[in-house]
Amino acid sequence: MPQQLTGTLRDVGEFQLVAALAERFGQADVVRVGPGDDAAVLDLPGGQVVCSLDMLVQNRHFRLDWSTASDIGHKAAAANLSDINAMGGRATALLVGLAAPPDLDCSWALEFADGLAAEAAEVGASIVGGDVTRADAITISVAVLGACEHGVATSLGRPGR
Repeated sequence: MPQQLTGTLRDVGEFQLVAALAERFGQADVVRVGPGDDAAVLDLPGGQVVCSLDMLVQNRHFRLDWSTASDIGHKAAAANLSDINAMGGRATALLVGLAAPPDLDCSWALEFADGLAAEAAEVGASIVGGDVTRADAITISVAVLGACEHGVATSLGRPGR
């Protein structure tokens, strides 16, 4: 039976919440490393694929009065790229979601994209798609895919299968 949590998210904390959520998700045979680590690792025909996703929310993870759009783009990409590296992988592709208020100046979005692209280029990764939608505050979601050519290393110290 999956773990039941009581209290608020503040009371429980991120790691206990992730553990309780992960108990509810069945894992296919292709999952080498699932929820709860830096990134997931899948055993697919042709090799291992490493996947990670992070979100950044305005006034929680960044402030517009402290950071340029380019800075935020660099940060958004770097957070995920480092998760792929932590698993022993090499990032190849990013998918980026941008939710923003309708009155956000387009120049901000383009400068943000320039920061993302520059950070991805540092490791030879490409931005291959994503999504744009309206929101009350800027929210950024970045998913990164990568290859694990020499086997996976996990931050939990578990060897792969």
